[in-house]
Amino acid sequence: MSTFSIQTFESALAAHLPRAFGGKFCIAFSGGVDSSVLLHALAELCKTNPTWRVRAIHIDHQLQSSSAEWAMQCGRVAAQFGIDLTVERVVIAHDDDQGLEAAARKARYAVFRHELRDGEVLLTAHHADDQAETLLLALMRGSGVQGLAAMPVSRIFARGWHLRPLLNVTRRELEAWASEHRIEAINDPSNALLRHDRNYLRHEVLPSLRKRWPAVADSMSRSTSHLGEALGLLEEIATGDLKIAAVRNCLSVEALRCLSASRRRNLLRYWLRLRGLPLPTTRKLAGLEHDLFNTDLDRMPCVKWQGAELRWHRGLLYANTPRLDSMNPGVGVPGYQQEWNWRESFELPANLGHLSLVPTSGPGLAVARLPDHITVRFRRGGEKIRLTGRQHRHALRNLLQESDVLPWWRDSLPLVFAGKRLIAIADLHFSDEFAASPGEVALQVSWEGAPQWKAVRPNDE
Repeated sequence: MSTFSIQTFESALAAHLPRAFGGKFCIAFSGGVDSSVLLHALAELCKTNPTWRVRAIHIDHQLQSSSAEWAMQCGRVAAQFGIDLTVERVVIAHDDDQGLEAAARKARYAVFRHELRDGEVLLTAHHADDQAETLLLALMRGSGVQGLAAMPVSRIFARGWHLRPLLNVTRRELEAWASEHRIEAINDPSNALLRHDRNYLRHEVLPSLRKRWPAVADSMSRSTSHLGEALGLLEEIATGDLKIAAVRNCLSVEALRCLSASRRRNLLRYWLRLRGLPLPTTRKLAGLEHDLFNTDLDRMPCVKWQGAELRWHRGLLYANTPRLDSMNPGVGVPGYQQEWNWRESFELPANLGHLSLVPTSGPGLAVARLPDHITVRFRRGGEKIRLTGRQHRHALRNLLQESDVLPWWRDSLPLVFAGKRLIAIADLHFSDEFAASPGEVALQVSWEGAPQWKAVRPNDE
């Protein structure tokens, strides 16, 4: 492993910067030794690259009494190098199931994702020892290839990219550089608390390993690189299988059944990652496979885990994000009914999005026939409506089946009423009684942020 220098740092940057790089950097600056060296090194490179634009973000987690002072110190250090610093304060969820470290990381990256500008490269100061710790944590959790591949050097992130240019540099090298150049850095006392898993590995496990194998961080870094290559091959296989199994944003259950068990699991994990959903445990995935082969699919089975659920209908597999932990998708809020001033947007409960009435040149609701206030609620049973072009009123239940509304969403489509009369079913149907005649001003229901409520047909492209 090479000794850290401005030259090796420049080479690492050049090797991994995206082709579309436009000279914009954003440094995640904690004020610790690692990110301080990163800030210093990039500031030095800017002297020979005057077109580069660099800024920094400091995340104040508000977990230490000195956090506000640290933010001020980061501002002073950044100012010394002529770099603008933004301080963002976050509130950490102490009840996160994965612990305080994971909660802080989630909050931190949520800010980075929101703040990163178009075409900007986020630089973080992760180094070889961080990579070794990440690998060991993944081993302790029984992670698969993706987890064991640990942190990639570069990846697409938010509206730009995320680059870790120090992954081949050890913590000792960074500390030596900081000492030599008298770089001011913050010492967070929480880094010494052994109750945090990463700290335990850093202070207890890795030093012991290093006594026996001095180059342990370098060796683990090579292993994660090999695993990264293996992950790339698995994703190539999954990409090919997805082309065969995908039906729009669903998967064909029959196509999954035709794959070997390992390829099927590989495809399911890949598909879930593409949809931005957390992956199931190995045990949960095994249960899913059992259901795929042994359950009567007409029963619409459902497999759930934290943050995700899978349902299948008419031979297709759907992946969903539950709207609320206390509320299953497709189950409306019992007894919910709210008045709506239709001239304004209406926020639906349970993160179901919002409704608005927008002008239309086609068929729609007549403005002249709408009362000032209408109401919104969910299905309770027995609702009926008469549609344009039909002679009789139809039961809502039959219309939802006819319109291919997924069974688990039929109780969560918002219904719009004028008094006791049903005038609109979400943005799907509206009542003939309130339909605009030719020449009348018409409005149509717009449902933004709606879930995937309509079934995909197996022959859809």
